[in-house]
Amino acid sequence: MAKILAVDDVEDNIFLLKMILESHGHQVYTALNGKEALELAEENPVDLILLDLMMPDMDGMEAASRLKNMEMTRHVPIILLTAKKKEVQDVVEALQSGADEYIAKPFNETELMARVGSMLRMKTLYDQVANAHKMMEEDLSTAQYVQKTLLPVKFPYPDKIKVCAHYEATSSLGGDYYDVIDYGDGKVGALVADVSGHGASAALIMSMIKTIMISSIDGAATPVKLAHLLNKRIIGMIPEERYFTMFLAIADLNERKLSYVRAGHPYPFLLRKQSKIVEKLDAEGDMIAMFGKITVKQSEIEINPGDRLVAYSDGLIEAVDFNDKMYGINRLVKELESSFAMESNELLDHLVKSVNDFSGGRSNDDDVALLIIEFI
Repeated sequence: MAKILAVDDVEDNIFLLKMILESHGHQVYTALNGKEALELAEENPVDLILLDLMMPDMDGMEAASRLKNMEMTRHVPIILLTAKKKEVQDVVEALQSGADEYIAKPFNETELMARVGSMLRMKTLYDQVANAHKMMEEDLSTAQYVQKTLLPVKFPYPDKIKVCAHYEATSSLGGDYYDVIDYGDGKVGALVADVSGHGASAALIMSMIKTIMISSIDGAATPVKLAHLLNKRIIGMIPEERYFTMFLAIADLNERKLSYVRAGHPYPFLLRKQSKIVEKLDAEGDMIAMFGKITVKQSEIEINPGDRLVAYSDGLIEAVDFNDKMYGINRLVKELESSFAMESNELLDHLVKSVNDFSGGRSNDDDVALLIIEFI
């Protein structure tokens, strides 16, 4: 049974419509003019509206237009009832105003019910799609919340390091990931990863990386061992075409040493406070989960008080302007070279603004993760 609103300024027509529709099991609301129809439709959810074209005060075209602008009736099908079958322009204007179908008067019951059935099927399909969309939105909202909780908000060794981070997903769910991990005894890990693709599947792989990294916390861990472990664990769990790049470093804050691997990831930089040098961390390595066996080189460098590690995903440097010109790594280096007087949080904001200003508001085609760690 459907709920149908019938609108006509002739009471005999209303009586006939009500009788026919109720005989087919539908519940019928009636109105004698457009204003009354708007009030009824706003108070009573309906599945279909039968609307006379020619009425005083507010004709069918105006009523249809207003009904399509009301939240309650925006997606309710409207069948116009018109005695002007030969007036093609009136019918065209009525359809343009928001009506979905029309039927000429006088009508017969068979034709009326055929068109009513067609419109009710359309409404049913819309309701099914709307319900499915609502469920997807609810699931997506939950997934976004879960993904947000995977990113750290508290960082270890606040007396020895200062951490600033920025994350921006190009879609509702992103595949980029950053983390700062406490390995104990003054050792802290820094990770930035970029999963190929976007959306739910990339976010799921991101959560797998997080799980493996947390389950592998060990004071004897090294970046190269962790890279091979990630490759071994993940390669058999994701589709062949999926992979991720990664920068992973472990800083020994007592020994003032930083060990790192760069698995197909964009070059991170170390900003040397004393010498004002922007040092590129260029150890080579294969992407993770691309091959069964990977080659990853681990490098080690000294770190001094005031030095800052800047790691990011390629979405930062691959942002483009409206001329399709890319931001690029050289532009990033220039910004870093002029940043030594900034605090770490200022540098983070400056880099994000620099990229946004360059792109001129054009949306990113890739996720962006940016991690800055200052060694105190």
